[in-house]
Amino acid sequence: MIPDLSEDWINSPINKGITILIKSGIVFWLAGLIAWLYHHGYGATFLIELINSTSKSVLIITIISIIIGITIIASFLSRFDKLVIRILEGYYWIPWLANIWTKWQNKRIELKQQRFQELGIKKIRQPNSLNRTELAEYAYLDWQLMYIPKPEQRLPTKLGNLLRAIESRPGEKYGLNIFICWPRFWLILPESVKTELTTARENIETTARIWLWGLLFILWTPYTYWAIAISLTSMILAYRWMLQAAGIYGQLMESSIDLHRHLLYKQLRWELPNNAAEEKQQGEKLTAYIWRGSEDENLKLI
Repeated sequence: MIPDLSEDWINSPINKGITILIKSGIVFWLAGLIAWLYHHGYGATFLIELINSTSKSVLIITIISIIIGITIIASFLSRFDKLVIRILEGYYWIPWLANIWTKWQNKRIELKQQRFQELGIKKIRQPNSLNRTELAEYAYLDWQLMYIPKPEQRLPTKLGNLLRAIESRPGEKYGLNIFICWPRFWLILPESVKTELTTARENIETTARIWLWGLLFILWTPYTYWAIAISLTSMILAYRWMLQAAGIYGQLMESSIDLHRHLLYKQLRWELPNNAAEEKQQGEKLTAYIWRGSEDENLKLI
């Protein structure tokens, strides 16, 4: 199913609350405490008795210290959000492992392409022959294949290929290199668009933090073997949520370029393309001008 921008789980209040608890690490430390108590044979009554036997001043200082400690650790781990995303994209992998996973990704993509072609041929040769399930599959495959980069650009993971395709689409459609043009483009976007894009990007980083907490959860294994199952489940779910968040981010980024790319031309006093066929050439020239500048006396700025 193509991600729905209006009914995404990330934006629901309940999931936002759960996400804050997980992202901050409170769930991680609470689960660790429960695992420790269980391992040493202590129950909830032990914890209650310990709290009751502690003076209020000591209890308050302890709680404040715990909150400060959790906040510091969470802030420290937030610095690794982008690194986690890059690793899950397929960067920094051991070369031989990256090659194996890239070949596996290519095989999966080939199967999707074959299935899409089969459904497409059936749709053309026998109009109205596709049933509801096949039509949904055809539409979903069409969306998925749209966000798959060229073979030479592919990475070992689905997330990496999705984000790589998002990065390459403006160049393929309009000749605008996203790495060169985006910093300039960002400065002239309407504030409402910036807000949506920032939120979408933060959602990706949030799922990366959840994935990292899930990985760290395996540290509680000495206290309970359930930690392994919880750790793996958390990492798998976080990765799936990250794919969904990345898909939404990609749609928003592409839509912002589709609707507002003319602002980049106007702000740089560059002539707007006269037609669709000319736009890609103009975009490539504009990208080169931004990156290298020009000493061409015949180049006129409007």
